[in-house]
Amino acid sequence: MSEIQIAIMNLIVAEVPTEETSCYGIATVLNRIVKANGSGKSVRPQMMYNYARNGMIVRGEKIFGETLRTFTKIEVAEFVMKYCSRNELEIRFNTPVSKDQLELDLQI
Repeated sequence: MSEIQIAIMNLIVAEVPTEETSCYGIATVLNRIVKANGSGKSVRPQMMYNYARNGMIVRGEKIFGETLRTFTKIEVAEFVMKYCSRNELEIRFNTPVSKDQLELDLQI
C-alpha cells in the first residue's frame, strides 16, 4: 500500500465512530462522503446488507443470516476506499467540530 493510500485509510478510520460497525454504519460513512461531494444521491443501508451477503464488503466472505456480524474499522476503510474508487467519489468529509454536533449546511 502506498503512503497516500495509508493516509486515506487513516482518514476513513478516524471517521468510523466505533470499533465494530454494522452495515448501517457503513452506509452512514458513505453517505457523509456522498454529501461532501455534493451529490444528491444516497446509499441505502439495505444495499450494504446486500453487499455483505454477496461477499463484496469483505472479499469472499458472505455475511448474512446467522453469520451476520459487525465489521472492523480496517474492513470498513478498505471497503469505503474500493466503493469510492468504483463510483468516482473523492474521499472527504464535512466534519463537525464535535462528532455529537449536528451538521448544518450554511452558506455565507
